Amino acid sequence: ARAFLKGSELILLDEPTSNVDSINEGMILKSLAEQKSKKSIILVSHRESTMAIADRIYKVNAGVMSEVK
Repeated sequence: ARAFLKGSELILLDEPTSNVDSINEGMILKSLAEQKSKKSIILVSHRESTMAIADRIYKVNAGVMSEVK
């Protein structure tokens, strides 16, 4: 929340939708999608539904990062 309020150009989120229900997950993702054109957002998640808003998706496996989308 602070990053949105401070006007930061980069937002880094680690599992922002963990421990929330699907309604709150949708609200969080909608807010992030609205900010995509204004800010750079790095989103770390295991949930495919959370990653659906991403322009690019990278996977880390055994210490090697590869682009998926």
